[in-house]
Amino acid sequence: MLKRPKAIPISPGIYTFRRSKTPLYIGKAANLRSRLASYFQKRSALPIKIQKMLAEATRLETIETASEVEALIREAELIKKYRPKYNLLMRDDKSYFYVGITKEPYPRIFVTHEPRGLRITNRTELRTTNTRYKQFRNSQNFVIRRKARYIGPFTSGTALKSALKSLRRVFPYCTCKQPHKRPCLNSEIGRCPGYCCTLKMQSAKRKAKGEKREYRKNIRSIVAVLSGDRTRLVGRMRREMREVVKREHYEEAARLRDAVFGLEDVIAHRHVLHTPEARHPWPMVLGKLQSLLKTKREISRIEGYDISNISGTGATGSMVAFMSGGPDKSQYRKFRIKTVGGSNDVAMLREVLKRRFQHSEWPFPQLVVIDGGKGQLNAAMATLREARIWNLESRRPIVSALAKREEVLHTADGRAIPLQRQDPALLHLFQRIRDESHRFARSYHHKLREKSYAAAR
Repeated sequence: MLKRPKAIPISPGIYTFRRSKTPLYIGKAANLRSRLASYFQKRSALPIKIQKMLAEATRLETIETASEVEALIREAELIKKYRPKYNLLMRDDKSYFYVGITKEPYPRIFVTHEPRGLRITNRTELRTTNTRYKQFRNSQNFVIRRKARYIGPFTSGTALKSALKSLRRVFPYCTCKQPHKRPCLNSEIGRCPGYCCTLKMQSAKRKAKGEKREYRKNIRSIVAVLSGDRTRLVGRMRREMREVVKREHYEEAARLRDAVFGLEDVIAHRHVLHTPEARHPWPMVLGKLQSLLKTKREISRIEGYDISNISGTGATGSMVAFMSGGPDKSQYRKFRIKTVGGSNDVAMLREVLKRRFQHSEWPFPQLVVIDGGKGQLNAAMATLREARIWNLESRRPIVSALAKREEVLHTADGRAIPLQRQDPALLHLFQRIRDESHRFARSYHHKLREKSYAAAR
């Protein structure tokens, strides 16, 4: 008889109901304790199939994972490997989700219930559409068998689409339904390379081997992650980064570094989980931070700032707040740039800081971290000196700027501190603040551009 385990972790993970050694059902959960509690309520209140499964099960095992994304991928691997009896009984084949990758010069990625093909309306659409087809349920439609590879099965379409959306920010790919003359919105906001879906590329005779190779590398990287091979992928990317640094191709090295960090962020959900505090207790980090900044002042609130725009359009600014080393999203603030025209990040930063510190009712930070270098630091210092807060020494914040390319922290006393040489806990703290402010600014910028694009259509 199955007994409820005494200790069930609250972390994301995989759970397996077994009869002796045979898996009966495999599932995933964002919170194992919360999810498994539903199986141990009053038996008669559960669906019949679950009642039968529980009657057969003799063991319950759990595997903790770093995030729900990792749990999603691990669940798919185990279901594919064992094909548990009740996974098949509780879900027919159409309830599973698969990721399809088309076999063409610029592969497309799509999610489907039907891994053998998709329905399209007519042969004219087949000729004019590139490869991304809508699924229709009209009985007069016909089915085509197109060449594609599939990864799955996945049980949660929502979690799968969320994972793909996050991966697309790290490894851009195309989803346009047909070729077009002008770059799509996704290419303008960094989610699509842009050269893969324009008429110029589709009909041009020019060769673009480098572009095609880079695009396919993105697709292979996504496939590796969804297939559970991220460790090898991250290792390869780190080796590539070291090689391009040796050749002094610093922009390429910075791109690879950002991709590695973004990939780790997708897998670990570092912007929403508070696990770093468990690894690096805040009192310990605080002591190292005070030593780095040469201050004895207590630091509890840190604010991070960033600007996001494309050629000055839809410009936005962000303020994120970290309390005792962890993000407090209830304190986040976003700013739509109102007074600066053109692409002038420094002037935009000045506007954001001026508007922020006019809010005396908001809690004041002890440390401000700007995404940028000396120019952004000088602008921040000039703006804060003009604010009333600067006349109150008790409320005057320590100001710093983190240069993304070199991971160098610029401070108001003129120091340039290479964080790579500091304690890893400090490097990770500043990276999280900088990258969270960048993410928050970009997300608001994307929303404004999408609204503008929709209004123009």
